[in-house]
Amino acid sequence: MSARPVPSEAELIARLVEDRVAARIADGDPALWPRVARPGWTGAVRAARPLVGEVAALAEQRRVAGQVRVLLAATGGAGLAAEALTRSDPRLVVLDTTDPPQVADALAGELAATVLVVAAPPGEHPEPVRLLRDTVHAAFRAEGLDPLAHTVVVTPPDGPLLPSEPDIAGGTVVVLGPDDIDGPWGAFTAYALVPAGLAGVDVGAVLAEAGAVRAELDTAGGDALGLGALLASSPAVALAAPDTPELAEWAAQLVAGGLGKDGRGPLPVVVEGPDAPEWDTLPAVGLGDVPGAVFATRGSVAEQMATWQHAVAVAAHVLGVDPTDRPDARAADNTEHAGSAPAVRDFTDGAVRVQAGDWLPEDTTTVADALRALLGPDGHGGAQHLAVHAYLDRIEDASAAVLRAELARRTGLPTTFGWAPRCLPGSGQHAKGGPPATRVCQLTADPDDPGLRPQAAAALDAVQQELAATDAAALADRGRPVLRLHFTDRVAGLVTLAHAVQQL
Repeated sequence: MSARPVPSEAELIARLVEDRVAARIADGDPALWPRVARPGWTGAVRAARPLVGEVAALAEQRRVAGQVRVLLAATGGAGLAAEALTRSDPRLVVLDTTDPPQVADALAGELAATVLVVAAPPGEHPEPVRLLRDTVHAAFRAEGLDPLAHTVVVTPPDGPLLPSEPDIAGGTVVVLGPDDIDGPWGAFTAYALVPAGLAGVDVGAVLAEAGAVRAELDTAGGDALGLGALLASSPAVALAAPDTPELAEWAAQLVAGGLGKDGRGPLPVVVEGPDAPEWDTLPAVGLGDVPGAVFATRGSVAEQMATWQHAVAVAAHVLGVDPTDRPDARAADNTEHAGSAPAVRDFTDGAVRVQAGDWLPEDTTTVADALRALLGPDGHGGAQHLAVHAYLDRIEDASAAVLRAELARRTGLPTTFGWAPRCLPGSGQHAKGGPPATRVCQLTADPDDPGLRPQAAAALDAVQQELAATDAAALADRGRPVLRLHFTDRVAGLVTLAHAVQQL
């Protein structure tokens, strides 16, 4: 499909108002996009209203049983949406990675007070969530607890993780979610609302606030038109939300996955605040009041989430793409890709094993030189965007994210950082399907000693490494250079990487 010419923002807004695009999106008019893979998000708020009483009753039942801690095993965007709605309430622990140390962290909590929510939206790869479920169930049994009495499954009808009749009879609760919504678009469905509601979120208030945004679309269009026009006309935007960083992360994945396809689409860069390198060089969007923002979305978390969903749908209409389809991200779910693009270059620098394709010069011997080669013009035209995908522990390895701003300062490139695999449906789609001058640096690691049974740790780590290999192969198939930095010791590896960044 050839790219449409994009007029100025003012011209765009005038045209969008004239064509009643906001109201038509609110009504779910499929003619606004070339195709709609998963159209259910436009009516999700209305369809979810019966959940209000169901979730309230379930939350009370679990409270009486002493299950006040929610452990969410999820894939796609369900975990991100639930974190945004709860504003990272400590009662909710999201497990959307099979990284053994992070799984061990989640299992170190009081299991007797824990309810496991398994959220398996349609279209997502089910095996990582299945393994997480089985690992948590084994931990329940080791504590003398009945895992079925501690489990709630949110699944579409006939989903691959739908419990068996004996499991349901044994106490597992099933909440049915829609079969035509996934990723960040499922924020107002059972996939995110059940875990958020069990963690104390008022589901009724969330739906009322999101519904108010939809009602506004029927008239003036609200912030969605202006934000949509900005996204459609900008190659990249900086997003900041100092008070709600989890909301900025969710919004970035929504934009990247919804618009990064057909070789184009705006790059959303989550930055630390107005002092970040990109804040003065890119159109700056604040989620809430952020100094220096050229555009800001305001209101409750639910109101802002609804605004962002409609804004991305507006931008998709302008760009002529389906906002709900992630063709390149789904291609990376094909595990047959794993190992199809073996590393041609392979060497070790301290606690870091460096792996790359033949774009890396043969005489490269350090992490710093490998990073320079990844970003330089040698043979591939030079980078316009650096994406870091960290297959690490978001808690114990949090210092990895601090390197984002320093990489941006030293390279002069818009630099995104995402915890993988949770970022793959969004920024992973953009890296493969968006503008081609993207370079990807993968961070992976040995599990060290996570405190799990060796067999369980090995199984979890195998899935984590396979996901990274599969994604690297899919990126290589699309001509994106991938540099994989594998830490044989996590602490020492991060130190080596930090020193390498300082040398750029």
